[in-house]
Amino acid sequence: MATSRVVKNILDDMNKTITELLSKELVRDVRGVSQKMMAGGLCEITFPGKNDSGSIVFDKHVTSTEILDTLLKGLQYNVLLYDKSLIQAEFIVDSQNIVKERLVFIKKHNRIWDVKEIQEYERLEEDWFSDEESIPIMLRIDYAPEEHINGEHAATHLTISNHESCRIPIKGIVTFSEFVRLILFHFYNLKLERKVWRLNAEDTITELEKQMMHISWE
Repeated sequence: MATSRVVKNILDDMNKTITELLSKELVRDVRGVSQKMMAGGLCEITFPGKNDSGSIVFDKHVTSTEILDTLLKGLQYNVLLYDKSLIQAEFIVDSQNIVKERLVFIKKHNRIWDVKEIQEYERLEEDWFSDEESIPIMLRIDYAPEEHINGEHAATHLTISNHESCRIPIKGIVTFSEFVRLILFHFYNLKLERKVWRLNAEDTITELEKQMMHISWE
């Protein structure tokens, strides 16, 4: 079966964005991107070695340290940044469209660590990562149209800190490069130099959800 254009675009967007992160020396480890065919002609794009331990991101009864430690141990990420923050991306695509997506960013410290600062700590074998004085950051963007409830559960939404009632409506499906640009700009004071890929698709937000506080762009 030939690879669809949208699958090619997603893979190209992810690979080029990861390449820029590498060029900026922001990456500690790259698991890369995997794809496999599913029943019904669907294609799953995710990270290599994905397993059930990755579902801990939905567990609301564990600490952020437990979540991050489990994901790190299981290598459940596409990209591990220099400060051990991780990025996950998962897409399910039919012949022409993204039918489901999940984008996750978890950062243990709200402090912006300098790359050289971390390297110096590690050279001295000092455990900077276990510092519990800072505030963890966890963002998750989901596109799950089958779970949509108008005004309550937006088809595309942002969840902050894994709070079960937090589903901030988003204008539409978010691409990997758009997500990484948000992460770099707001949590590292850096810019993504490459032009982000914008999905040519209809907005998923409803008129009712537009009347609520939501995330949008032009």
